Amino acid sequence: MTTGLLLGLAISSGATAPELWRPAGAWEISGSISEGYTHYQAQELNEVLVLMESLTREAAGLNPYTVTGFDGHPATQATLAFRKGPWRLGLEVEFWTQTFQQTDVPFDLSDNARESRITCADLATKQVETLAGCIQAKEEFSFLPITLQLSWMPQWTSWMRAGVGYGIGVLGGSASMELSTQYFGSGAARPDHISLDIVPDPKVNAVQKLFVAAEWTPWRHIGLEGRGGFRFSQAGGFTLSRPTGSSQVFDAAFQAPGEGDQLWIRWPESAPDRRAIWIGSRQDAMVNSSRYGHQLVHGDFSGWFAALAINFRWGPT
Repeated sequence: MTTGLLLGLAISSGATAPELWRPAGAWEISGSISEGYTHYQAQELNEVLVLMESLTREAAGLNPYTVTGFDGHPATQATLAFRKGPWRLGLEVEFWTQTFQQTDVPFDLSDNARESRITCADLATKQVETLAGCIQAKEEFSFLPITLQLSWMPQWTSWMRAGVGYGIGVLGGSASMELSTQYFGSGAARPDHISLDIVPDPKVNAVQKLFVAAEWTPWRHIGLEGRGGFRFSQAGGFTLSRPTGSSQVFDAAFQAPGEGDQLWIRWPESAPDRRAIWIGSRQDAMVNSSRYGHQLVHGDFSGWFAALAINFRWGPT
């Protein structure tokens, strides 16, 4: 609606106010820093988190824990731009981070059918004959969209610019995971630790943005800008990279995955509703295709965003 109103005003006044379109006047340089919120669906990544939660409820004697949704978070943007008349060309760098953490998650493979909750303290005092222990896990996601943006923002009044814009660029990023385990029971193994990166495949993906913006300009060199719009971006898949250390429980849960293996959702062909996480190579997925269906986990980061920026401008007075 806002976009249509601005375009309607521009078209209706274009014959009498060509400055709405003409890149006239001196060049102006601006730099800005903004804070906002970015939202996306990330449906398959959310399913992975839910399946990990289900794993702790249904298999291998793990103690249940609860995960939160993966649908957006605060974001910071920095922009360097050049303006001439109503046209602005800028490069925006954006930073997203999100962290998930599960602490003191006990597991006991000797009691797969357990109905009551246990704690790490319970395991420390129990005589355990099979693999049992306590897990500390942390996952951190970092994303770095970089976009070249062209916006049309005429000076509608002496104190306000407003208009629309488009950006195109790349989305990079990675995730890291750490898993520390203390084992309990007779002949328990020594504590172990594993860390690994999970990188998009391909590592760099396209991103596009459509947005509307309005800047309040009561001062010559400083302005406040509000912006909102929609981002289009997807990651093709996720691959394990640089695993270091070792973990008995991680290997037992995911069949000892290694460098270059990918993140999948897998289900038995005879029971398609029994979806589960699986980490393995594309070749292994093809070998097992007669018994299992496989879906490569993608990252859908399309969604709306909104931000408030402070702009610093330099140019002729």
